[in-house]
Amino acid sequence: MKILVDFAFSEDQIEQLRAVAARNGGHELIQIHSDREGVAAAPEAEVILGYFKKAVCEAAPNLKWMQTFAAGLDSVIYDGLADREGVVISNMAGEYAAAAADHAWALYLALVRRLDRDLRQQLRQEWIAAHDQGDVAGGTLGLIGCGGFGVEMAKRALGYDMSVLAIDAVRTDKPDMVSELKPATNENLRSLLQRSDVVMVATPITPQTYRMIGREELAQMKPSAYLINVARGGIIDEDALAQSLKTGKLAGAGLDVCEVEPLPAASPLWEAPNFILTPHVAGWAASRPQKMLEFFCTNLERYLKGETPLHVADPKRGF
Repeated sequence: MKILVDFAFSEDQIEQLRAVAARNGGHELIQIHSDREGVAAAPEAEVILGYFKKAVCEAAPNLKWMQTFAAGLDSVIYDGLADREGVVISNMAGEYAAAAADHAWALYLALVRRLDRDLRQQLRQEWIAAHDQGDVAGGTLGLIGCGGFGVEMAKRALGYDMSVLAIDAVRTDKPDMVSELKPATNENLRSLLQRSDVVMVATPITPQTYRMIGREELAQMKPSAYLINVARGGIIDEDALAQSLKTGKLAGAGLDVCEVEPLPAASPLWEAPNFILTPHVAGWAASRPQKMLEFFCTNLERYLKGETPLHVADPKRGF
């Protein structure tokens, strides 16, 4: 059996994966560097690790398991793959959650303590003391999604003595650090928005979550509240968000993800007040390459031993 790796692992890292393949059945592991190489090796491939290139996958009639490096599926699933029978797909769900939660909190703290303004003043060599910073401790965090990202965000809220409200489309068991967990209905979403001092998005992008926070939902939030999204672009209506910030109906917002990336030059968010934008880096950390390699090795060993891989996803559901 051939195992294809379509990812820029170093030679040392590839050797670690080859060692897993060798000691669990003597399988051949090939790192591919182009679609041409992938298509040539695909007919005998049972496993693909890394990218899911359409041409390569379609040339692999014996494909049984695919492991993506991504936490979600929206960027790696091409049309038709979700309908392919007998192919198991697993992702990195939750593996980057700690870094993403750190980033979400960094955005929130920077906004509420007005560090964005202070940094601009520093660059202009200005010393202007404004006393309009907000409070964090004792507030209410609202989580849209209570999976890996959401739980890590909730953990950090405990240090600020915050109450944590959450809604989730799937999860029903309430984590200890969450005060309230309810199904992700429109009614429960509105209630969460109305009661929260900061709302953090921690849900995958699906047809159900696409632009789930629009003008009507933003209008439910407190004028003193903040909105943070480090999950996926497209969940928030960006034009509506820009308008809410411009009119002062929302205290501030921080995004690491946008519906179209890079954010188009014509987007009104570029000129929105009390807004911080970062370029889709929340899931990155110095430990990420090693963490990804270790997870790939673990999951490959599980698969070759006949065990179910970790983080099996449902491409039709979107996560």
